Amino acid sequence: MSQPSFTSEQIEQIRTQARTLRSVGELQTYINTAFGTRLTYLETRFLMDDYALELAEAKPSTPEQKPQNANDPLEGDVVDEGGGTVRVSVDPVTRPGKVVNGTVTFSDGKTATWGLDALGRLSLSPTQIGYRPSQEDMIQFQEALQEQLANGRRGLGL
Repeated sequence: MSQPSFTSEQIEQIRTQARTLRSVGELQTYINTAFGTRLTYLETRFLMDDYALELAEAKPSTPEQKPQNANDPLEGDVVDEGGGTVRVSVDPVTRPGKVVNGTVTFSDGKTATWGLDALGRLSLSPTQIGYRPSQEDMIQFQEALQEQLANGRRGLGL
């Protein structure tokens, strides 16, 4: 990949335009159209890094947040119909052989450690020998885990 050379005036034009755009794809389209280039998405990302280009910040589309009551579920919690919660946390230190791991507390208060390996296999080790969480708790655990990983907890980039 060889990036085209841009003059300092062109870089300043790109920088100014980048501040009005919200995505790398929009910037890529602008550069390719304005300067007759054929930059790929990745080349555009490299250009952004090389010249410290910043895009316009996307406005959060979250509704107003109300103050949290101490009894309300925490972020990452899933509430079941029975009123219990399934709470999932991601450990800051990764265990050997795992890509990510953490703990889960089921609606009945029992805990387990979990881990996800490089092949995407999920393991679950209850702290109480012989304990088997309910099917509803397992579904909620998987949903909460998927949400935590999708939100990029711990900088996973997933």
